[in-house]
This record gives sequence, C-alpha cells and structure tokens, in this order.
Amino acid sequence: MKNKLKKINISFLNLAAQSPSIELNFAMSEKIHIESNRKKHVFFMCDRALNSCSVNITHSKSICDICRHKAKKGFKYFNERNPNSELIKVSKKDLNTTKFEKDNKIMDELMLGVHSTIGSQLRLDDMSLLNTKWSNIKFLMTKSSLGLYSYFNNFLKNNNVENFIIFNGRISCARPLKKVSQDNNVNYILFDGARNGMTPYYSKNEMFHSINFEKNNALKTYLKHFLDSRKIASDYSFKKQNKIPILRDIVFTKNQQTGYLDEKIQALKKPLITIFVSSDDEYRYLGSDFGKEPIVDQIDSIYTLVSSSVKDNYDFVVKMHPNQNKSHKSILKKYNSLSKKILTIFPDNKSDSYALIKKSKIIISFSSSIGAEANYLSKPVIQIGPSKWMGLPTANFVKNSNEAIEMILNSAYKIMPKRSSIAYFTFNMKANFKLETYHYIEDGAYTYANKFIKAPFVLRVLAVIPKLYQAFLRGDNEVFTKLYLYIPNLLFGRTKG
Repeated sequence: MKNKLKKINISFLNLAAQSPSIELNFAMSEKIHIESNRKKHVFFMCDRALNSCSVNITHSKSICDICRHKAKKGFKYFNERNPNSELIKVSKKDLNTTKFEKDNKIMDELMLGVHSTIGSQLRLDDMSLLNTKWSNIKFLMTKSSLGLYSYFNNFLKNNNVENFIIFNGRISCARPLKKVSQDNNVNYILFDGARNGMTPYYSKNEMFHSINFEKNNALKTYLKHFLDSRKIASDYSFKKQNKIPILRDIVFTKNQQTGYLDEKIQALKKPLITIFVSSDDEYRYLGSDFGKEPIVDQIDSIYTLVSSSVKDNYDFVVKMHPNQNKSHKSILKKYNSLSKKILTIFPDNKSDSYALIKKSKIIISFSSSIGAEANYLSKPVIQIGPSKWMGLPTANFVKNSNEAIEMILNSAYKIMPKRSSIAYFTFNMKANFKLETYHYIEDGAYTYANKFIKAPFVLRVLAVIPKLYQAFLRGDNEVFTKLYLYIPNLLFGRTKG
C-alpha cells in the first residue's frame, strides 16, 4: 500500500520556542518543498507531547505555550506561501512506546541524544552522577525520545516519505527522528545555525560532526576559493591568534594575554609536548558518526602518556579549553587531580594558546580544532582518537595513547600538509549554505519569509519563572549578571545571548 501513495516531505517543529531554530526550520522546509516540485509537506507540532526536551526540561506549560504559538504562527506563514502543506499536532497520547519492540541498537542511539542533551545542560560527562531530580528528567526525556521513535516509525511505515527535515540531529528530540529515518530508508535533512544564527548549515543523511560532512564541504569550499585560499587562511589564523571575532563567532581565548606564558611553563627545560583537550561533555556522546574508532577517555589517555618513558625526554603541559571553565564540578575535580601529576593550564589562566603552540615541539590533541591550527603553524600534531578533522591529513592520527607513545619514541610523526588546514579554514570563513527565505537581521533577530515569528508578551512573561527555575537546575550562575541581556530579550522577544 505504501508504494502506491504519493511521496511527501515532513518536518518536526521541535524547539519552536527557540530562535533561530524555528525560522531555519520553515526556511529549510520551503527549500526542500520547492526542490521536490512542491510535493505535499506535512509539519508535526509538539502539542505538549514531550515530557522533557532541551528547551523545556521540566515540561513547563508556559514554555510549551510559546512553542505551540510560534509553531502555529510559523506554519501559517509557510502555508500562505506553500498551500500544499498540512499541520499535524502530536499529543502526549500519540507517543505510545508500546507500538514497537525496543532493541539495543535503537536504545543506544536514542540514549546518545538524551545524554548529549543533559551533558550540554550540565556540562557533565558521567550520567551516573545525576541527582534525583536530573535522574527523573533523564527518565522522562528517554520516554519522550522512545515515543517519538515509535510515533514516526509507524508514520513512515504507512506513508511514502521522501525527506524528513530535522533540527540538529544530536539532541533528545531529534536523534530518534534521525534514527527512525535511517531505519525506514528515508532521507533525513539536518539543519542548524552557527555563530548565533548568522550562518545556516544543512546536510543530507549525515551529521554535522561527521568526518564526511566536514571533509566534503571543506574541499568544495576550498576549490571554489582556491585562488584566494592562502589569504583566507592567513586572515583566519591571524584573527585566531589576535583574538578577533570571526564572523561574530565566540572568541574563547579573549581572556588570554597575547604572547604570555605562565612562569611554570617557561621554567620547563626539556622539549615540550602540549596536550590540548576538548570539552568532555561534548566529546563523549557523539556516536559512530564521529568515526568508526571508539572515542577515548581524554584524562585516562593523558595519564598513560605522562607515565610512559616519553617523560624521560620531554616535558608535558595540559592545556584545558577555555570553555571548560563551566564544566561540571566532577570534571574539574578530575583535572585538579591531574594537575598534581602534570602541569595543567586551567581555563582562567592567561597563558596564550598560540604562544604555547609555538614553544612546543609536539602538539597532542583529541577533537579540538586547535590541532588544525597547530598544523597550519607547522607543528607536528598527533591526534588521539576520532574527530571531524580526520577527513584531511591535518594530523598524525592514532587510535589511542599507546600508539601515540610509540610514534613519539620512534620519531615517526611528521608535519602534515599545510593545505589541509587551509581547506578547513577556508570552509570556516566562507561556508555558504543558502536558505532564500531565512534572514539573520542581528544577534537575536531572525526572519522567515521576511516575517518575525514571536510569541505574545504575556506568554513570554508567564515563562520567566519556569526559565529561571530551569537555569537554577542547570547551575547557571549567570542569570542575574546577564539581566542586561535577558530583560531586552523579554521585552522585544529576541534571543540575543
């Protein structure tokens, strides 16, 4: 029966309360709608169906009301432009997890989404440390994730769906949609916005952090701008080293002092190996899209490295990522313990990452982009474990710390081609994913089809207390220090942050 049905495209309006995800959703959906000769497009709206999601972890009614209002308002704009479309409201009753038999592969994939969402909320990499409140949130989020898989599994089996348009793909209310699309041989189209919504991204049947997505787009952009690529890369590296924002991107090193190195670093006498680590909570729950090899434990790997005979000929420094200053206390505790074994540069230290690269004999990285930057600066880089930078030869890639030790002891590492870093830098500077009906106006202000999708002031006011409570649950201590941002956001309905 399914084969006789006309093909359709579908979208799920998850996180509709959040801009620019809602504006990007309708713009991405319209792009696919037009490219497929305006086949019928069906939108699914969460009608208080999810027990917990990343924008509303406590299932607050007032936040749900904002989601519902913006979803319906945005669909009205879409339908006026594209009449062959329909809005279906998904209720809690619809998310019935008894409709399919759970298996481990499905659960493993769905739990990546749940853990990734909670990890980003708490900056935590170990779910066994969740307190009672967060354990309950995890239970409800998992139940909702299973419900989404079940609901759409049934829909895809009974309808001839060509494309499923999904925000992000990593989070708890998106990972099940990506998985169910794969299981039913339906194209999944992911979209997101970088640099506070300034740059839209989209992909077909691959995650944004996948090796192929990064490699293919880097090569495509590099070839398009081949003649200017060296200058583009030079500008990129200059801005990075001098803490100048790139296309309004966050400058993580802004608190570092250019050229400064802590006196403890300067006191080291042996050739230096600097180990740059990544945010543990982001690194831990990426899944197989990140590479076929298993993700390694960064701290365990470092202990193995610094305990090996490499220490006889080299000094070590561990440089934490600047955004790890907000990591969960359990992660910071691990690094505090590590600092008793090896010199560890914490996020609040003024030491300049790029001065440290230049002083180092060898750079070791995990998944951080600093590896590609060090390669551009003609330093040998050894990357332990998988990363999205592996598509091009930006580093000496090894699977684990033991392979890194062997490579160092045998001097088997080498400086990799500078062009590979240039390709990635060109992509970062010139990424161009066109969405004709999406427009970034300024930070916090976005439109779909030249129209703002905002919730009424009264709904925004009613959501203030639930949002403050959720910030409290996350341990967000910046709520009161950023009132200068939040009050205008409340008054004008924007999401500047």
